[in-house]
Amino acid sequence: MAQQKKKHEFLSFPVYLLGGFFLLVLISPAIAAPANSCKYLMENKCLDCHFETRICQKIAKNKGKRSWKRTIKSMIRHGAELTPDEQTTLVGCFIDRDPEILSFCGMK
Repeated sequence: MAQQKKKHEFLSFPVYLLGGFFLLVLISPAIAAPANSCKYLMENKCLDCHFETRICQKIAKNKGKRSWKRTIKSMIRHGAELTPDEQTTLVGCFIDRDPEILSFCGMK
């Protein structure tokens, strides 16, 4: 009976290891790209409607805060779904020339 218990304990270790692996795989995308990061917002909000070349050309023009606010308000009028916090974050990302976005656009 003691041998059966050891065999059962031995078999449960891979099950726990496998379960931990799947848990890690499930949460790693959330760790890799926070929902409020500049790159995440651009990829999941802007690229839904625009090609990256259009966005990168606009970033290269180094537009000001007022211009980016107008652009984002226009996107919302055309159906983009952005919270007020996301709008503020995106404006900041574009005017501050976020390194992740510059890298994405090949400007770094």
